[in-house]
Amino acid sequence: MQKFLLVYISLLLVITATAQKSDSLLIDALVDNIASLQVKDSSEFYPGMLYAYRQCGGGPHNYQPDNNIFFTAIGAFGLRNLQPYLSQSNREKTRQVIDKAVTTYPYFQNKNGYPFYNFWPTNAPIMPHTYIFQYLKGVFGQGEDADDAVMVLMSSNAGDSTCRILKQRMIATSNLAKPNRNITTTYKQYRKIPALSTYLGLRMPVDFDFAVQCNLLYFTLDRNLPFTKQDSATLQLLSNMIGEKLYLKAPVYISPYYVKPTVLLYHLTRLMAAFHLPELELYTPQLTTDMQQLLLTSNNIMDKILLSTSLLRLGANTPPVEIADIPGFEQSNQQQFIFFQARAAFSYPTPFKQVFLHFSYINYYFYCPVYNKILWLEYLVERNKKH
Repeated sequence: MQKFLLVYISLLLVITATAQKSDSLLIDALVDNIASLQVKDSSEFYPGMLYAYRQCGGGPHNYQPDNNIFFTAIGAFGLRNLQPYLSQSNREKTRQVIDKAVTTYPYFQNKNGYPFYNFWPTNAPIMPHTYIFQYLKGVFGQGEDADDAVMVLMSSNAGDSTCRILKQRMIATSNLAKPNRNITTTYKQYRKIPALSTYLGLRMPVDFDFAVQCNLLYFTLDRNLPFTKQDSATLQLLSNMIGEKLYLKAPVYISPYYVKPTVLLYHLTRLMAAFHLPELELYTPQLTTDMQQLLLTSNNIMDKILLSTSLLRLGANTPPVEIADIPGFEQSNQQQFIFFQARAAFSYPTPFKQVFLHFSYINYYFYCPVYNKILWLEYLVERNKKH
């Protein structure tokens, strides 16, 4: 029996070492591939950006390049968080990717120089290549949004004074802030909660998005900023929504930009893994069970990657997501994966919001093949932390 046990342990160690070596080679190849795909010269994008694309939910879908800062900023942020777990060579390569990405941020900055950022370049049309919307910037405006802003500041390691300016604007645009900041686009029981809003524009309506609020709390904690009553309210709002399982029951309504339970849970567990938040940790068993169930029914490889990463972050075991090589990944159904969406009905009051959020002709889907690879890289790194 003792001899059998020794053989079993030896075999297990060999298998683990082989898997780690395979992952290490794949991580090396992925880092090189990601760096090679960063924009170098393009009439559509600034050098240093990540290529992104957009299509309308309704036909004709009009699949077009979209020079938004969103994927570049969240890609740089993701690579920033991976750096401590990469080899020295890969740290240097990802640092170069981040540094190049940071050079593009000024094109999207507030016209008066404040650390608030637009989704599209500040002086460019909105929704480039659309049939109508690109000409209606004066009608629809382009509200600087908190999600892009916090990702830009965290990935660029902005100074404390800069971060405090952004934080003050986040407070000024939160729900119940004066004058007349009152949300109408969420459930009645949440309308008196002074939580943080999606947009930084003082004339933009107050809007709650579950995943965005996870990112805003991450920013405050990451930069050691004062935890205000608005942060406490946002944390309580998230806790209430989790307790009611709204990430499964009404994901589109509570997160009109990220939409899918898989993506909402990814943002939530990223926050939970980085910081000790008892109000959220209370739900770890519930979240683990729900994600394991989602994993059993997921068909898209990106959903499997995000759920597996999220489970690993909460300390749960999960079957490995096996992808042999980069070409295999590129040819998989990751091409259909939508991480981020824009739904014009986000600002509609209830009950119109529930109806028009699902009207495909005013919904737009955004794609970034390079960011999908960063998410895959993140999973491989997270998996190897367990070994």
